[in-house]
Amino acid sequence: MSGEIEEVGEDIKSTTMSSKDAETGEVYVVAGKNDLHVLQWALDHAISPGFRICLVHIFPTIKYIPTPVGNLSRSRLSKEQVQVYINEESNRRKNLLEKYIRLCNDAKVPVDTMLVESNSPAKALLDLIPVVKITSLVIGTRLSRSTR
Repeated sequence: MSGEIEEVGEDIKSTTMSSKDAETGEVYVVAGKNDLHVLQWALDHAISPGFRICLVHIFPTIKYIPTPVGNLSRSRLSKEQVQVYINEESNRRKNLLEKYIRLCNDAKVPVDTMLVESNSPAKALLDLIPVVKITSLVIGTRLSRSTR
């Protein structure tokens, strides 16, 4: 994988990506909107010298676009309007991932990113595991207030 942010569509089984995480020491970390603590945990506990992080961000397929009159289906808007919204969402994702990348850079750990578009994050992640041969995966969870 390169240092570029890579987008992978819903049909990830048809992609031909290769990963040598077992040989090169890659640790995949699922990166959500508020999961910097997950990455920090991985950096503190799952990374050895020579390892690298691959951030995986799964985001939903854009079906509806917010407008001043409410959410409208993509088909009801012009291609230009849809593209403007897609570009805005792409910029939001890049800004989100910059925080994660900065944390890796501060820890002097090489980092790659992978964007996966799917309406079913769990299924997308499960499908991705054999495709890129993931052997080390860090996923965060939220504790309910009653368990704290």
